[in-house]
Amino acid sequence: MYYYYDCLLNFGREEMYEFYEWKSEDAIDFVKKIPLFRVSTNTLKDQLKYKTRFCREVLELIENKTIVKSTTECLEYAFVISDAKNALALELDKDGNVIGRSKLLLSDEMNLLEMMFTIKESDLQYEKLEKYPKRKNLRQVEEIKKLIECEIDTLFDTKNESKLKYLYYEWFNKTSNDLKLIVEEMKNALKKEYNASLLSIYELIKLSYNKVN
Repeated sequence: MYYYYDCLLNFGREEMYEFYEWKSEDAIDFVKKIPLFRVSTNTLKDQLKYKTRFCREVLELIENKTIVKSTTECLEYAFVISDAKNALALELDKDGNVIGRSKLLLSDEMNLLEMMFTIKESDLQYEKLEKYPKRKNLRQVEEIKKLIECEIDTLFDTKNESKLKYLYYEWFNKTSNDLKLIVEEMKNALKKEYNASLLSIYELIKLSYNKVN
């Protein structure tokens, strides 16, 4: 059994983020020791593309062998895979389903890849399930769009016409008294590519909630 030592992992339960998208409030683990396997490129690509379920033999290999440094506790089923080009950490439940995935910091990945050429490829058995939803935007962009959409819905539901019309004017530089049309046009704009106007509206919404002393 091979191991990788002293790395940070961010096992996202709903989403996996690149290391440069991590936030301080994420549940980031400082892992002291974690099992490491070299796999085929197809295996690694499958873990990025599909939800998967690993076999019982894999669970038995990795059980309680990942140690979290800050608590000296174990992650029951976790390991790192690499095809000597890229690396990915996985966390499983007791049935072998992947419940968390994490990229590595760039420095950790580079160090790990140097090890892979001396490690024999393992044939880890797993079942492919449904595909992961494809994420089109960076994490920050998704959060900006989500906040704007939430504000639009709140203003419409509470019948705050003046603020809704104000945001509409600032966004599109035009006016309208048709609130349904305003909401529809705003939401259609949110479906398009991120641009500077979205950031401006986001900052405007945040500013509107700041307390004035």
